[in-house]
Amino acid sequence: MITFDSVTKRYPDGTVAVDALDLEIPAGKTVVLVGPSGCGKTTTLRMINRLIEPTEGKIFLDGQDIQQANPSTLRRGIGYVIQQTGLFPHRTIEDNIATVPLLNGWAKAKARARARELMELVGLDQGMARRYPHQLSGGQQQRVGVARALAADPPVLLMDEPFSAVDPIVRATLQDELIRLQGELHKTIVMVTHDVEEAIKVGDIVAVFRPGGHLAQVDTPEHLLGAPADDYVEGFIGFDRGIRRLSFFSANSLDLDSDVVLGENATVDEARALAGRGRPWVLVADAERRPRGWVSAADLASRPGTERLGQLPLVPVGHTFRPELDSLRVALDATVLSRTERAVAVESEGRVLGVTSYEQLRDAIRKAEQAADDELAQGAAT
Repeated sequence: MITFDSVTKRYPDGTVAVDALDLEIPAGKTVVLVGPSGCGKTTTLRMINRLIEPTEGKIFLDGQDIQQANPSTLRRGIGYVIQQTGLFPHRTIEDNIATVPLLNGWAKAKARARARELMELVGLDQGMARRYPHQLSGGQQQRVGVARALAADPPVLLMDEPFSAVDPIVRATLQDELIRLQGELHKTIVMVTHDVEEAIKVGDIVAVFRPGGHLAQVDTPEHLLGAPADDYVEGFIGFDRGIRRLSFFSANSLDLDSDVVLGENATVDEARALAGRGRPWVLVADAERRPRGWVSAADLASRPGTERLGQLPLVPVGHTFRPELDSLRVALDATVLSRTERAVAVESEGRVLGVTSYEQLRDAIRKAEQAADDELAQGAAT
């Protein structure tokens, strides 16, 4: 655990970057510091490894005052990932990753073997080991930076805007990779970002800073979206927080229609019978019950009754979702993007479980939000 006890950072010109900060960062969790430029989040991060010294207050790492530790020894036990990676341009990738183990006295062969293990862990091809940073893409360099920070297996990992310099697609991939790594390694991660979307995605806990180095709210992403502490936090999170909150509600709660699904060998007459019961769209599935496409009631009107559905021109299914894995937001996105205003739920092998519509989504969202609001109210009461 990392604990800030009334920590202030004041510069000689009188500027207060962080003001009387009290904050606990639980062991094994990802805590994201987010806020506007100049709010003190990066200063807070750099005080943990003493790149910046506090003016007042104390910082404890597992109960030990970090001011009592040798700064170099402290930093070697804390992984540090920065914007633009900060790799040594004259060293190969494996030697960049092996930097801290070598400083700690490891034999070169052992340190390089550790580097290659970590390359695999962060998704880098072993063939890149002897290359130099300029021979890698920005996203690959950022992975090297993460691997280097993990090389000595530190319990704490500090990340200062680690993905801000890469394009949105690579950034999303690296965020997913960080979530996967944390699921395996359970490090205590403190991450700085200016992007609230990133904070909500990767953080177990999000600390929102105000200008002047004050905390506005520290909470789980779900509670932050559901109950902003004040107008400042609500404005910082953004007007679309209701949509983003759906990411924390499982699609497993959806009621699905399975009686609108027919096999590709079913006839037009059978589909018409469904359409006659108020079903404007019928989903056609193959012999393995995997979705092939949609046929509308209007298209059925002019077709011979004995014609097989698999022979008809079908409207593409579009995006599917898996209720046991995906959120209501994913299900909503799939529905919005569907030409039929319906989305197909599938199981792990891609077979159809059922179909959802806006009406079913609305009911599921209402129930999920009510349950979450009740939980928040109970927490506030206790």
